[in-house]
Amino acid sequence: MQQTRESSGTVEIDGDTYEWEIRRQPQPKAGGKWEGMAVSLRLRDFKREAIVQFPAPLRPNGRPDVEKQKVNVDAVRNAVVSVMEAGWDPTSRGKAVVFDVDADGH
Repeated sequence: MQQTRESSGTVEIDGDTYEWEIRRQPQPKAGGKWEGMAVSLRLRDFKREAIVQFPAPLRPNGRPDVEKQKVNVDAVRNAVVSVMEAGWDPTSRGKAVVFDVDADGH
């Protein structure tokens, strides 16, 4: 499992380079709930963006982990594949599309 504290980077899938960037670190929502980290994805040289929302990380005691999160590069790579299977076309035009994935990017 490759992790990084960088706020952006690239992953390569089937010869294509996808750029990722952290859009949001975990944050509280109304009602005592938490949103997880959100990462934006783009195919290099294209503008269509997918926003991938990971679940909020929990500590072993069940409370949310509020520290700045490391990015699991393998999960980002899995997320690219998952959102493309779900219908995201990175070469098309339009608004950003939001996808929810699990902690492993599926």
